[in-house]
Amino acid sequence: MHADFDEQREFLRIDHGTSINFREVKTDKLANKSAVLTKNISACGLLFRTNSIPPALSSIIWVGLDEKMMSLCSEIEEDLIVCGNGVLGRVVRIAEGEPEVSYDVGICFLRRKNMTDTEIEELLERAR
Repeated sequence: MHADFDEQREFLRIDHGTSINFREVKTDKLANKSAVLTKNISACGLLFRTNSIPPALSSIIWVGLDEKMMSLCSEIEEDLIVCGNGVLGRVVRIAEGEPEVSYDVGICFLRRKNMTDTEIEELLERAR
């Protein structure tokens, strides 16, 4: 059954392992970059592994991306909400990576077309 689920994914995932920063939009605390590694990226979002406590499910996070990843994300989806050198996303999945050591966190990119201008401005204000 699990294999059938994987085959039904709507977007192609590209394996991409690089260190990134992330933080929950409601806080100023930036996760330790060395403890966060992307695993893959798609048009819908990305999956990363963290050794720190993961953000809460459904929380909005800012993910800092290097120039190469920003370019790749912009090519895949031009409607992303970009803030500084990163994008905003919602945590949609949390799973244990290495038992008692790490977590895999899946985020769905936030898109301008799904939000009002007021909602976007409020998010960007909190993310700065």
